[in-house]
Amino acid sequence: MARKVLSELMVKIGTKGGMSLTSNFDVRFDFPRGQPPAVSKYYTGGDRDAIHFLCDEAQLPNVQSAVGNLTGRYLGEGQVNYPHTRIFTDISLGFLLDADLTALKFFQSWYDYIFGEADIISSSGDFDTVRTQNPRPINRPNRLNYPDDYTANLRIIKTEPNQNSYNGRAPVTYILENAYPYAIDAVPLSYGASQIARVNVNFYYTRHTVSYGMTA
Repeated sequence: MARKVLSELMVKIGTKGGMSLTSNFDVRFDFPRGQPPAVSKYYTGGDRDAIHFLCDEAQLPNVQSAVGNLTGRYLGEGQVNYPHTRIFTDISLGFLLDADLTALKFFQSWYDYIFGEADIISSSGDFDTVRTQNPRPINRPNRLNYPDDYTANLRIIKTEPNQNSYNGRAPVTYILENAYPYAIDAVPLSYGASQIARVNVNFYYTRHTVSYGMTA
């Protein structure tokens, strides 16, 4: 009997596409009110696809509630907890870096735009040139832009293979609303065995919408 039940269960799982793998996902950034110029420089055309492809670490957002408690409703009853507020915690994404550091430039430009530093300091990229390059004026102000101008919808799409492609099906998608990078982690560099450089970026957002895909 147990073997029959297990066999039926495996058939049901097979009709849903098998087991889910952690390595199948996609990340997208949508700017509903248009991309700031400093941001769009590194998020257009092929650069956009490179940033999507090089995102190697993400997580589906957690679900959490703030709770209150009530004691003494009935004689002999202990403390009763009840939810009263939804909590949306921050989220972290990890990106591999190509030799032009495209992802790092994109997020750094986005972060700078939040604090009003939209002018990008550029150079030829030659080593001898950047050694003598001057920083921005020391008395420059930081005037924050409005959230409507710098927030984006961050889509984390959990993909699964179908008969057409390895990511042809999206059983669940989280749309993180009004997301923005609040911290860009340090990128470690060291001599020794070479490894691919990567950067972790942390985001705040107001809330998320969950979209459920149909079963295959």
